[in-house]
Amino acid sequence: MNPIESAESRAAARPPSAWVTAKPSSLAGRLEAYWTEMAYLLRIQYAEVRETWMWVIILASVFPFTTLLFMKFFLESPSEDAVMRIVSGNIIFPIIIMGINGLGNHIAWSRQQGHFTYYASLPISKINFLFAFMLRGFLMTIPSVIIMTIVGQLVYDVQIQLSFGLIPMVLLAVAGSAGFGTLIGFLSPNQDLANMLTNLLMVFLNFLTPVMIDINQLPAPLQVISYLFPTTYAADGLRLLFQGSWTMGVTVDALVLLGFITVSLWLVSHKMDWRLEK
Repeated sequence: MNPIESAESRAAARPPSAWVTAKPSSLAGRLEAYWTEMAYLLRIQYAEVRETWMWVIILASVFPFTTLLFMKFFLESPSEDAVMRIVSGNIIFPIIIMGINGLGNHIAWSRQQGHFTYYASLPISKINFLFAFMLRGFLMTIPSVIIMTIVGQLVYDVQIQLSFGLIPMVLLAVAGSAGFGTLIGFLSPNQDLANMLTNLLMVFLNFLTPVMIDINQLPAPLQVISYLFPTTYAADGLRLLFQGSWTMGVTVDALVLLGFITVSLWLVSHKMDWRLEK
């Protein structure tokens, strides 16, 4: 037998794991490899976002700003609770627009164009890959959230109670919505369907779930459906924090959002063929 052919047949018989560089055995080595991998993935996402960051901020801010002004002109002497719902709801708008709509469309488009073929050739973990996309959602959303928080106070002349509890709640709200958008992007067979789904969801979540209105004002079927979306808990948690300190209701909202993040990551990493489009 030809020695070259013999070597090739032995290499082909090896399991795929033998082709990947062995991971460090020590905990410190594994942590270092993890952070190095995350750093490169985040640099790739940042390089994609930075060229259009200003347009992203404008896009994510115009729609909620327009809605905020419309509600200001339309409503006469709203109650303090209604004002808090309107302000917190319009802060959720950028999260819906960029975390669900923008991220879902980007992932579906990238899969359709075959961009994930490059990542499939790298020895990277799915969880790191997904976390990088969720952090992309942070980059696209946080500036508009800050802008709408300031604008909401100025338009309605209301004082929001700022506390350190807002930081984890905003992060969970963005991560929960980004995880939902990531799930849509990887589930959709093509970008056209993802675009239709995310646009439909954007309108539905903004106006037919308790983002800006009390859940008791909705019909019973919509009340039940509202509990299936992370934006319901994000809007409720922000409103409660704006009105006071961290309460049991905020804790429940935060835990539910954490559950949404965990479930979406598990579904994408274990059930979806996210690397290559078939």
